[in-house]
Amino acid sequence: MQITATYTLTPDEALRGARTFKRLWYQVSVGAGVGLMLLGAFNLGPGRGVPGLFLILNGLLFALLPEIVLRMARRRRGADAYTPVEVVLDDEGLTLRTEASEGGLPWAGFERIQRQSGFWIFRTGPSRAVLLPERALDEASSAELAAFLRARKLLRP
Repeated sequence: MQITATYTLTPDEALRGARTFKRLWYQVSVGAGVGLMLLGAFNLGPGRGVPGLFLILNGLLFALLPEIVLRMARRRRGADAYTPVEVVLDDEGLTLRTEASEGGLPWAGFERIQRQSGFWIFRTGPSRAVLLPERALDEASSAELAAFLRARKLLRP
C-alpha cells in the first residue's frame, strides 16, 4: 500500500475534528453539568437557595467549558495555524510532513484507528491522535486503506 494525500484543515474542520476525537470526554462533561444543574434546581427553595445556585453555576461551567475551550483555542491559533500537510500511508506506517517538520509512526504505534464523523482518527494515546479528514482521500484510496487496516485488525468498526 502506498497512499499520499495533501490537505489543509479549515478552522471549522479542526473544531469539528477535536469534538469528534474528544467525543466521550465532551459528553461526560456536558452530562455532568446537566446533572448538577438539575440537582441545583431541585435544591432551590426556601432556606436552600445558596447550595442550589452553587450547583447550577457549577453545572453551567461543566456543560459549557468544553465548547468554550475548543473555540478559544481555535481563535488563539488564528488562520495561519492551519498549514498544508502531506500524509503518506504505506505498509510501514503513517508519515506526516509540513513545511516545518516531518514525523511518522509505525502501525504498531497506534492504539486504535477508526473512521468517524468525516475523519480517519489514528489514536496514539488517550489524549493524542492524528486526524485525517476523509475528504483528503479519494474513494479508491479510502477503500484500500480500510482493507489494509482490517487485514491487520487495526480498524475499529
